[in-house]
Amino acid sequence: MLKLVKFEFLRKRMTFLIALAVTVLGQVYALYQYFKIEESVREIIYGQVFGIFISIVALGFGLIFLIDVIFLFRNDLFKQEGYMLFMTPHNGYKLLGAKLLFALLEGIGMAVVFLIIALFNAKIMNMGSFDFSLSDISSTEWQVIIKGLAVSILVILEFALTVYLSFALFKSLFNNTRFKGLITFVIFIVINILKSKLAEIIGDMLGTKFDAIHISTSSMMLDTVNSALSYGIVATLVSAVILFAATGYLLENRINL
Repeated sequence: MLKLVKFEFLRKRMTFLIALAVTVLGQVYALYQYFKIEESVREIIYGQVFGIFISIVALGFGLIFLIDVIFLFRNDLFKQEGYMLFMTPHNGYKLLGAKLLFALLEGIGMAVVFLIIALFNAKIMNMGSFDFSLSDISSTEWQVIIKGLAVSILVILEFALTVYLSFALFKSLFNNTRFKGLITFVIFIVINILKSKLAEIIGDMLGTKFDAIHISTSSMMLDTVNSALSYGIVATLVSAVILFAATGYLLENRINL
């Protein structure tokens, strides 16, 4: 599996270099624009500028990660290059697991870069309330930040697994039909409906309503947010495992390339 992960990294190395270069240039440009603002004005609006900048960076990183993870699997199922991969002596679970491991490492890398950018800009823009010390890594604030990044990565991976399962079901059941995009989208919608129903059943069994999580996470109480994020991590992992098992089974036993 590690060889498969290494193969994915080698295949993406140019993409990573370009993304890093764009990130650095974007950071330089953002700081240039920030320091162009008159100092007296900066002291008033620095919080808004920081919030807008970090929100744009987070949205950009999230979209890039999501698109990259989806195409990581789509190309191997719907393009000619995928035939060679599935002809290797690796089973479907190992092939899918290698791609997920690669995606997880990619997500962690992007989260670390995002955190560095956030802390760096917080320091530059005098965001004292956001200036956490690494020596205080076990604090509730750091736990919320780390868990928040973990939930973001896992949610994107779980969403990608839903897309993967849609692809695998299409290739297994409807490979020779027309309207590939429409059929795959309908499968995706059905899977999400089933997921929501399953979530409601599990929530009723545990005596926990999922909408309560949203209420809790909107609170300013860090302990409540921390607990909600922990629950979110567990729930997302359970869903991801089910999706992985179903997709791996189709790749191993039913796939029709």
